[in-house]
Amino acid sequence: MAGAAFLFLVLRLFAVAHYDWHTAFAVLHTIDLNDSVGIVLGTVMADSLATTVFFALLVPVAVLRLAVSVYAADQGAPGTRRGAPPHTRPDLVSAVLLLIALLAVGVYVMTFHAWWLPPIVAAACALLLGFAYGVRAGGALRRAALWASHHLGTLLVLVLLVGAATVRTPWVPLERIELRGGPTLRGYVMQAEPGFLKVLTAKDREFLILADSAVASRAEITEH
Repeated sequence: MAGAAFLFLVLRLFAVAHYDWHTAFAVLHTIDLNDSVGIVLGTVMADSLATTVFFALLVPVAVLRLAVSVYAADQGAPGTRRGAPPHTRPDLVSAVLLLIALLAVGVYVMTFHAWWLPPIVAAACALLLGFAYGVRAGGALRRAALWASHHLGTLLVLVLLVGAATVRTPWVPLERIELRGGPTLRGYVMQAEPGFLKVLTAKDREFLILADSAVASRAEITEH
């Protein structure tokens, strides 16, 4: 996990810099290791495509994992007589994860009026459950679906690493920055310290250090 976390940060660093070494080196000095959780969540929340893909993968796998655990609890351990107390309990972690994911989907839909997202997630759930229980036993699709349900943590790490390498939107909001006697910039404030701002421009990914006195106003741009 430590290696995966380090790789995630490296991939995010290069992705937001559009894989330019000099820009990545400049952005590196704005990262605080205490902000790791914010960087991970910001990766998922900052890009609409990444958000959709993440939910379309996470919710179905969590549903399938919970369904498998409930079925195992209902059947009991192999070799026990029917009606005996089950030896397997439903996966509480999967239930909590599913609840959090559904809550996040609801908040996203209400915020951005993305009424198309629940049908996509529901279709993905139906497809994965069909692979797990509606195809030939021992088939490749069924094995893949059940593997995903049993390796939810591994799957999440792989999805996050792919997202880290491909999502080029930084983990901070896009802002409109008006300069005194100068142009208006669209960029991401990577670090704000007393006296200056470190800004990564949205279009060219140029790294700028601006004095506070040069900034007339800042406004967040909600583009998702």
